[in-house]
Amino acid sequence: MIKTPDTPEHTGANEELNVDEIHEIDEDDVEDLDLGYGNEDDQENDRFSVKREASADDGVIFDQRDDFVPRVDINSPFSSTANIARLRDAHPSAQGRLTMSQQSKFVSYCDDRLMEIQRKFVQSRGLAEEIGYKELSPLLQDLKSLLDFIWYSIEGIPNTELLLKQNLDETSAEQFKNTRSTNFGQTYYLIRVADDFLDYLTKFDLTHLQVEEQQKTVAKAFKFLMILDKVFAKCLEGLIPGNLKMNGTEMVRISGIAERTRMVLPQYLEQQNIHGYHYEVSKVYEETLERCA
Repeated sequence: MIKTPDTPEHTGANEELNVDEIHEIDEDDVEDLDLGYGNEDDQENDRFSVKREASADDGVIFDQRDDFVPRVDINSPFSSTANIARLRDAHPSAQGRLTMSQQSKFVSYCDDRLMEIQRKFVQSRGLAEEIGYKELSPLLQDLKSLLDFIWYSIEGIPNTELLLKQNLDETSAEQFKNTRSTNFGQTYYLIRVADDFLDYLTKFDLTHLQVEEQQKTVAKAFKFLMILDKVFAKCLEGLIPGNLKMNGTEMVRISGIAERTRMVLPQYLEQQNIHGYHYEVSKVYEETLERCA
């Protein structure tokens, strides 16, 4: 610690200074007066060392840039039985609004399917593992099938994977002008699927899977989220028959689910020791949140 030297006593107005009583500065005081001007070389070496360490860190970041490129192939089929090429050539059917009787059957079917998926999930937690979901992939397939069914009732597209090829920024609501609305409340089930999926996802352990199977499962989960993003973005902007947009309550609900997913998903991947999907994580519900802002 630097010592503060004592303030020297001053002679009075009519007194003479006795130089014999002046003491020499001791070695400690001399060291305290050393401001380091003679250590320019050492300081330059320190600056070079810091710069070299920073360069090394830059190199580490550069080596990890591959983590920020897309790893999920959106052209690969969600299911091995799906023929995406044939579906891409097909045109959406002219979807009409369901009758009251059909709407009632639709609601019953969706409720039953959601309950069945929930039941199988609970069974997989230890009650009846042999008939429950052993892995995440079958659960994703069931949710995707239900999502296809719901969206077909809205836009007449048989497979929601086709939405991944749509650029919504270049899609005009004019194409649905003068069309009759087909939405009688299906948005509730779309939101329910997204919410349930997030709750189910974090309960599955992927660490025991082989690398190839683990990558397929993760890719399928990201594709499912990409499809949901397109679905909600179209509903928020009214890019569906009748140009009907989500109401304020629905917007708040899906915005909350989207934000929660973006927070939970990276934590889940970290827990599963899965890395390299920074690009996909950054795109989760991106188009949805842009339209909720």
